[in-house]
Amino acid sequence: MEKINVAILGASGAVGREMLKILEEYDIPVAKLLPLASARSAGGYVKFHGEDVLIEEATDESFAGMDYVLGAVKNGMSKRFAPAIVKSGAVYIDNSSAFRLDENVPLVVPEINGADAFENKGIIANPNCSTIITLTAIAALNKGVINTADKIKCEGVYTKYSAEGYSPECWIWNANKNEHLKHPEENTSTAIRDSCNYYFYTIGNELGVDYLGEVAHAFGLGVSTGIELVETKGNMSNRENHYDYAGSEWRIGDTLQAAIGQSDSIFSPLQMAEYAATLANYGDRHSASILKTVRSYDYSEKVYEREPEVLSHVESATYNWDAVKEGMHLVVNYPGNQAVYENFIKCSFTKVRNGETYGVNGKTGTAQKGEGITNDGMFICYAPADDPEIAISIVVERGGSGANVSFIARDILNAYYVIRGYSDSAEEEMTLLK
Repeated sequence: MEKINVAILGASGAVGREMLKILEEYDIPVAKLLPLASARSAGGYVKFHGEDVLIEEATDESFAGMDYVLGAVKNGMSKRFAPAIVKSGAVYIDNSSAFRLDENVPLVVPEINGADAFENKGIIANPNCSTIITLTAIAALNKGVINTADKIKCEGVYTKYSAEGYSPECWIWNANKNEHLKHPEENTSTAIRDSCNYYFYTIGNELGVDYLGEVAHAFGLGVSTGIELVETKGNMSNRENHYDYAGSEWRIGDTLQAAIGQSDSIFSPLQMAEYAATLANYGDRHSASILKTVRSYDYSEKVYEREPEVLSHVESATYNWDAVKEGMHLVVNYPGNQAVYENFIKCSFTKVRNGETYGVNGKTGTAQKGEGITNDGMFICYAPADDPEIAISIVVERGGSGANVSFIARDILNAYYVIRGYSDSAEEEMTLLK
């Protein structure tokens, strides 16, 4: 592979430094590295292959001669410099949400649609999709912001900060073209079932982002999963590195967006699967791993067996966990959530008892891309609900909605239900095959 010239816009921030690590760990053949940042952050140094490299101030002229520019800034700075980057002839790989709504910009998840990266007009976008409102619920319940029985009435538009020019809407507000809609009064479980943004704006405002970040890390979001492979840790929205993403100071609106998994939050599908498993395990976060056992060359002797490792624990009362799990149960088993309900009524883990379904707990997520653009779909789940064995995270670009892509998790569960009965031990030499 030919050597390339790479600039990192936002190199002084956490994501920018993580990009540097990835360039090193994957041994990307970089001929010239150009770390860039705002005037306030320029002048420092970053380490690259053991050498100190000066962070320069980003200007329109900075990108001349670059092959690729990696964007580790938020929307404002991204939109500010994107035209200059494209004009220079470089390809801009943007990690903000500035271009995720642009139908002319490919939205790429490398593991899913990596080939789309080659069909670009100078800009490539990365998605930021999350289903972390169950985390927000646990954090608020722990802090006493709410209890499991408290109800909040959805008004459709959160107007507490309207005087400051910020009034975020619940997703349902404009779901009907003919009239504005609202959710009814919601408690913890029903708010999770309905994905009521208004509910989570309200408790997120009272909770604050600092404690939310602590709980997110305990759930495994924005930190290492423990897997024995190179990975990026992503980021949970926080005050400390927000400027590096957004080019602006932290505002209350960022706290509200963080409460529903947006703002600067960047998580991997594996982190989301580990998060689902932590919910299933009442707060115990086990390390992800690709290793189960090591056997001798002839498979006759087990020389090593990996033991479960708990990386962190989210402490909360059992009744708090039960309320959150009930919400996830309703997502899958409530007939009002028709698409998900119809998918999982056919799942091998789903049982019917006294006229009610049970067996799989899950949470949908939909990244809205803008008018005329098909949304991305996300879904997490674990099963069996009463004695969990498997956790799943699904991300489908342009999948429409989390409900639309939930059938993929159902099919995985059905396959797992069959495969788990197979023996993982090989037949010994000179014995009949079973």
